[in-house]
Amino acid sequence: MDCPYCGKEMLKGRLIGDHHPLRWLPEDKQLLFGLWAAGGLRIGSHIPGVHAEADTYYCSYCKKMVIDVDHC
Repeated sequence: MDCPYCGKEMLKGRLIGDHHPLRWLPEDKQLLFGLWAAGGLRIGSHIPGVHAEADTYYCSYCKKMVIDVDHC
């Protein structure tokens, strides 16, 4: 995949989480009790007892990642 910012080739990889699902929160939202991302967008697969993960593309030049949330 080519980087949508600079056009260079991106590296395919994955984000790995701990035992909680990965979530994205808008900047105007806060963690609930400083712990939970209530109402956030779930990113990647998560099976209880297995690390959460999502396929990503990373541009080592721009230092940006691209995640297709429809295919996580």
